[in-house]
Amino acid sequence: MLKPLLVGELNPYGSSPEFALYPLPKGASGDRLCRIMGVSTRGYLKRFDRVNLCVGKWSFVAARSVAEKLKQEDRVFVLLGAKVCRAFGYDFTPFCVCGKVVILPHPSGRSRLWNGSESVGRARDALKKVLGAGSTMA
Repeated sequence: MLKPLLVGELNPYGSSPEFALYPLPKGASGDRLCRIMGVSTRGYLKRFDRVNLCVGKWSFVAARSVAEKLKQEDRVFVLLGAKVCRAFGYDFTPFCVCGKVVILPHPSGRSRLWNGSESVGRARDALKKVLGAGSTMA
């Protein structure tokens, strides 16, 4: 079975696919995801596949096309943010689990949804629902 796929918008650090949601530099979206999930950088890179829907600048048309291709895969998807959800055809309902899809706020420093004291716990609970309560992410 394929690893869970973390799906982001685009990478401001470059277009190379291996750097999608990369956990460096400190403070980047991938680094925030590691902290939100409570996993080490090594565990994060080992446990999850990562992809961005766009390169360079956001395009809903391009994002939708990539999302349609990705949806053909039998795997868990972690959709990060409202734009990504829309590209996949989901309403943005943070911390929601829809079958094999987990919807989380975008992990950028701009999302105020992460400021709530219960947000990290809700995200971890949602991930546990699809990854299995006994699964270790570290």
